[in-house]
Amino acid sequence: MTKKFWIGLALVFGIALGGVFYQKFIKSPRCAYDGSAIPFIYEVDIVLKDHSTSKFCSVYCAVHWFKNNIQLIDHVVVTDEIRGNKIDSYMAYFVESELITNETNDNRIHVFQQRQDALTHAEKFHGMMVDDPFILDE
Repeated sequence: MTKKFWIGLALVFGIALGGVFYQKFIKSPRCAYDGSAIPFIYEVDIVLKDHSTSKFCSVYCAVHWFKNNIQLIDHVVVTDEIRGNKIDSYMAYFVESELITNETNDNRIHVFQQRQDALTHAEKFHGMMVDDPFILDE
């Protein structure tokens, strides 16, 4: 075996290992509804009764999935757009406004941890407060 062979083999192995590392640790998670990349600030996590979590890129995608799987759901965690904090949906303030978060699905629902942030957003982007779309009727 020549030195070039071993270098080539190491290179191929390194590329394969790098691809696995990229898929596992660097590549952003994908939306469980439409496969889109998930921007951290708009992430919605739906926690199932079996303790697994499905992640979504927007309130729009999460709501559509939620409606078809409500019997499996334990609770929903949303992300505050101002601070990036994860909070249970029942503690959040939701605003529907003219500002689109996802051009693919035209999501216009925004999430805030603090009421004043929601009111400020609604005023600035011609929106209105809306009810939590993740109400579990049991």
